[in-house]
Amino acid sequence: MAVILKGVRVVLEYGMLLWLLWFALKLTKRMFREVRKESIRQRRPETSQNEAVISVVDASEENLAGRRFAFSEQISIGRGEDNDIMIPEGFVSHHHAVIYQHGSQYVIEDLGSVNHTYVNDQVLQGRAYIKSGDIVRIGMVALRFER
Repeated sequence: MAVILKGVRVVLEYGMLLWLLWFALKLTKRMFREVRKESIRQRRPETSQNEAVISVVDASEENLAGRRFAFSEQISIGRGEDNDIMIPEGFVSHHHAVIYQHGSQYVIEDLGSVNHTYVNDQVLQGRAYIKSGDIVRIGMVALRFER
């Protein structure tokens, strides 16, 4: 009888050990799947020599945080759904600003917004040339211009 109980105990111990191993493998697989999805979502878009990229540096909206928007000629920013970068917050005008290519440089233009557009913490008056690394703040969202 003692031999049978010892055998049952060994089977239960190894069964529990195998179950824990299976659980750890499933958990690890799920974690890496989520990490892979996130890295794909945040992966730099492939840009050609004639394209620029706007990266969201700081945003209260989760769906904007970390996103990158590649463009070549023009990109519009605002609260309206017809913008290339839609920022759904009250401090952003329906059509807030636009960045467009002028020759070999890029220009940012405030489209008459009430709460202003800021470039490197300076209020944008009308339009200005921007260079790689400039930080554009619209509402509570900070965007980095890269070329």
